[in-house]
Amino acid sequence: MRIVRLTSNHRSALTRFLKQLDKRTTHDYTHFGYRIGKPTEVADRILKGITGGEMLGYALLDKKRILGFGHLDFFSRKEKEHVVKLGIVLHQRYQGKGLGKKLLDSMIADAARMGKEKIWLATYADNPRSLQLYRSRGFIVEGVFRREEKVHGRYRDVMSMALFLNRTKERD
Repeated sequence: MRIVRLTSNHRSALTRFLKQLDKRTTHDYTHFGYRIGKPTEVADRILKGITGGEMLGYALLDKKRILGFGHLDFFSRKEKEHVVKLGIVLHQRYQGKGLGKKLLDSMIADAARMGKEKIWLATYADNPRSLQLYRSRGFIVEGVFRREEKVHGRYRDVMSMALFLNRTKERD
């Protein structure tokens, strides 16, 4: 298995990956908004963001098959140049096997190489696996948005988490 940067050459593999994600996995991945609906359109949107320089995309590959996807999104405002937004999702069959850590570690290293100072993400408070993964890599909770989303009549709290790289002497 290897981690590569996504390019337009991965369109069909990314579309296949998105089609294969089960409801629980998409429900726990905030970037897809609970459903993928049209995987080809989602893949095209992701690849457009990559080719447009708005984000970097990562694929955890086993030969040509994508097992996991991650992204680092850039902010357009000058005041937020030092921050990237992170998202990661693994195919349900490959969760809990340490692959998410490998993908996450690669993305954190890339952000550090780019000189980013903060990696920010949002995850659900009722997703203990993601919380454990992010905490194991040094992410801290910045805040909780109570009853932020309502899905099928049930509220979900959203947690804002961050990892600070290249800490400065300035007070955090």
